[in-house]
Amino acid sequence: MNDSINALLSKISGKKKKFNKLFSDNKSKEQLYKWLKSELAYTSNNIEGNTLTRKETRLVIEEYITSSSKPFVHYQEAVNHAKAFDYIIDILKSKAIITETVVLDIHKKLLSGIDDYNAGFYRNCPVRISGSRVILPNPMKVPDLMKAFFEKLDRIKGVEDIIKTHLDFVSIHPFSDGNGRCARLLMNFLLMCNGFCPIIIRPRDKKRYINSIEKAQLTGNIDDYIKFMVTRLSQSFDTIFDIYEPKKEAETAKLMTIAKFAKAVELPVSTIRYWVKVGKLKPAMYTESGYMMFSCEQISKVQRLNQK
Repeated sequence: MNDSINALLSKISGKKKKFNKLFSDNKSKEQLYKWLKSELAYTSNNIEGNTLTRKETRLVIEEYITSSSKPFVHYQEAVNHAKAFDYIIDILKSKAIITETVVLDIHKKLLSGIDDYNAGFYRNCPVRISGSRVILPNPMKVPDLMKAFFEKLDRIKGVEDIIKTHLDFVSIHPFSDGNGRCARLLMNFLLMCNGFCPIIIRPRDKKRYINSIEKAQLTGNIDDYIKFMVTRLSQSFDTIFDIYEPKKEAETAKLMTIAKFAKAVELPVSTIRYWVKVGKLKPAMYTESGYMMFSCEQISKVQRLNQK
């Protein structure tokens, strides 16, 4: 393990303590779970090509609101992911363990109403990942590979082992569809069981995420994959802290929505969103619903960016 990963893990140890202190009571945990339910549905489904925005995902999950402008199956994927997330939270609360039945149930919930024939069953046909050179196991081997996978879960010792289970799962590719979503839910369940926050893989990280997995599968070198996932874990902690860490009333009173901020700096909202997307600008905080908020102090920074 290289020094950069060790340094990240050291920081994560401190963030884990802060995280557990911040969410030490049931009320705060329930607030977090509500946000995670829509946020993870949005980000995880986006990786698989779902076109819903964060707001559209939240609206269909919380209020069952849909629009004819998007494929209905994309709304079904959002609702299904939310139900699968609720399921793993129930397991987390009951302190139950992950078994084959649990994983099959997660997969069944993800594909319910989309592919009922394959939902909750291992694949019985060869599959390929579009655009990838990775050769996936023969379907005849899947039951034995999954048996070994579940035996390995009993020997998990730390965050790296948990992250590796995600790679092991997608490399077996036990299902005809829904492998990535199922693997991420399983990994995040294991992280939460061990006091960590879930890993949120943002849409802009999709290419690096997929490339790191493919490199590990093709070469056997998992360093880039581990570094990427540990980095995202650390940043996921920060995202949650930005939303939920108590802030002074005077500080929050100065915050502006993206529309007001764009007006203050005399730029289109689309420009602000783009700078956030590419990492040039970071919101002062995110609201519980995932909306960006900006501070008065950031106005001068944006003005400097606009002059470049």
